Amino acid sequence: MKANFVKYYLPVFGVALAAIFPVILLNYNSNELLDMIIGLSTVLIFITLLVGTLNYKFGDKLREKVQKKSLKKGLFQQFIYNGFDKNEVSVFGYIDDYSVTISDEQDSQPRKWIKIVILFNPKQENQFIPRFVFNKLYEKGKRNYSWNSNCLIIEKVYGFKMPKYISVRGIIKEAISLLKNNNISPIKVEDWNLSIEESVKHYNQTISLKK
Repeated sequence: MKANFVKYYLPVFGVALAAIFPVILLNYNSNELLDMIIGLSTVLIFITLLVGTLNYKFGDKLREKVQKKSLKKGLFQQFIYNGFDKNEVSVFGYIDDYSVTISDEQDSQPRKWIKIVILFNPKQENQFIPRFVFNKLYEKGKRNYSWNSNCLIIEKVYGFKMPKYISVRGIIKEAISLLKNNNISPIKVEDWNLSIEESVKHYNQTISLKK
């Protein structure tokens, strides 16, 4: 329930609040302030529930439709032309032996971004990569990098125009160079899938030992 509220209703609440707040400032009157706040709060709750519910019921389907349409655009067609495979809502391929998945994402704020997922081997010399390595990468890395124990997720936010192929490929190559410089090796998707359970178990144990 909480996850659904955060995903579908909270963004709507934020946008509606941002739209209503200037109305309060422009029409400020100390004698009518309480009535105005009550009235606008009612409108805010109504909009949040109505639009949030529509977002909950139809939002994912609409986003999936937009993602499928995006695969016809130049950015994704260039990756497909250069050997990537097209899935339902993304393209997938290998760059320097690293598995890369690219998709077009958006939320209800609305915010749009290209999501890049680069898989890597969670082990170095048959030992799981130490947590301090990820802490170092997080501290020195870019704000749009999200590090997990077996993958790097990059978000390239854009406005009206989707970024070009050469720009996105450059972002991927830069990230792969960072992985290589820290001795984090590539892994095939099949092997990566087999490693998930062991990897999650290891890092959960590491966290429990620190408590």
